[in-house]
Amino acid sequence: MAKSITLSSEVLELLGLTQKDLDVYQALLRLGTAPLRRIAEEAGINRTTAYDALKRLLDAGVVSWVDAKTHRYFIGEDPHKLRGLATRREVAMREASQHLDGVIPALSAISGTAGHRPTVRYFEGEDGVRAILEDVLATTERAESKNYRVYSTAAIRQRKTAAWPSFDRERIKRGVRVKAMAIGEGGTTSGLDERKWLSRKESTPSYIAIYPGKTAYVSVDARDQLFGVIIEDAAIAQTQQLIFDALWKTLP
Repeated sequence: MAKSITLSSEVLELLGLTQKDLDVYQALLRLGTAPLRRIAEEAGINRTTAYDALKRLLDAGVVSWVDAKTHRYFIGEDPHKLRGLATRREVAMREASQHLDGVIPALSAISGTAGHRPTVRYFEGEDGVRAILEDVLATTERAESKNYRVYSTAAIRQRKTAAWPSFDRERIKRGVRVKAMAIGEGGTTSGLDERKWLSRKESTPSYIAIYPGKTAYVSVDARDQLFGVIIEDAAIAQTQQLIFDALWKTLP
């Protein structure tokens, strides 16, 4: 079997094809015209997989077929037709985007009818913590005041930093300010931030962010694995902010 030409999964996905489809197409180009059995042999795959690939290639317009007395023979079309496939999908994506422009306001209106209900999202691991931190920055950046509040604990601080080492640089770059109430030893200011210590002796295994309309909580489970939640509810966020600000005023 000849060496197969490969494309990245991203390009294949945009074309609506898989690498197996591309392998079958290349097998057909080498064979010229062939029945299913011969195509599967040339591509090094079973007949079922080859048949599924041929159906997608036929739909894409890069393979055609003719019926003989005993077999259906498939033909690989000119490779330039792949560019036509890309163009057709590009046009289809633009049309889909235009349709979504009309649908999204209606979907948003449906979402608005449940606006009084808190929304809770759950996250796991370092990727999940980074997603929470990105939401904190993105949400705060859009707000008029561009500032948020955190309870920063020694037990979580380093693990949060490991999840996104350049977080503070990104925060400063976006012009987002933060007030940090530290619990436990350690912690420094890095720009556009203030820090006070609620306690230097004791710490807790959690990190809490209070930002416009939301609160986020990061902690570890019984297996010492990171997890976190975002609660989107303006009343909860406002209550947490009032408690934080009252404590902040009492600290030196």
